[in-house]
Amino acid sequence: MTWGPRRAVIAATGVLAIAGAVGATLYGREGDRIGALLLWLVALLFVALTAYASLLNPRLFANQYGVAVRTLKGTREVDWQYVEVRVKTTRRLGRDTRTLELELASQDGGAADSELVVLGQFELGAEPDDVLEDLNRLRG
Repeated sequence: MTWGPRRAVIAATGVLAIAGAVGATLYGREGDRIGALLLWLVALLFVALTAYASLLNPRLFANQYGVAVRTLKGTREVDWQYVEVRVKTTRRLGRDTRTLELELASQDGGAADSELVVLGQFELGAEPDDVLEDLNRLRG
């Protein structure tokens, strides 16, 4: 099974990047250089978000043997016996946010290679609780 950002969300961020670039160009032609600069920054932000979501999609792979998590440093594969999975609820600005936490221990026993990966609904493309249920089923 795999989880990653939804294609529709990735496409929407790409469209927003294009819209920001077009808006910046039009504002620049009208003489509003500060407005154009701000729109270029917004466009660059959406380009970065689109690239991030596209390159790291899917973020999480799982089968009966273990999990693999794709990050900017590369893909890390870990057997189930070295994985702890939980859903954590955090309250920020009066709103509860649920994230899936994967604690990936080192397979050779060294603490230096341990890693905590925190994935939210955007990165998973699904509710963290649903992903946890699927992972527990795969784990057996």
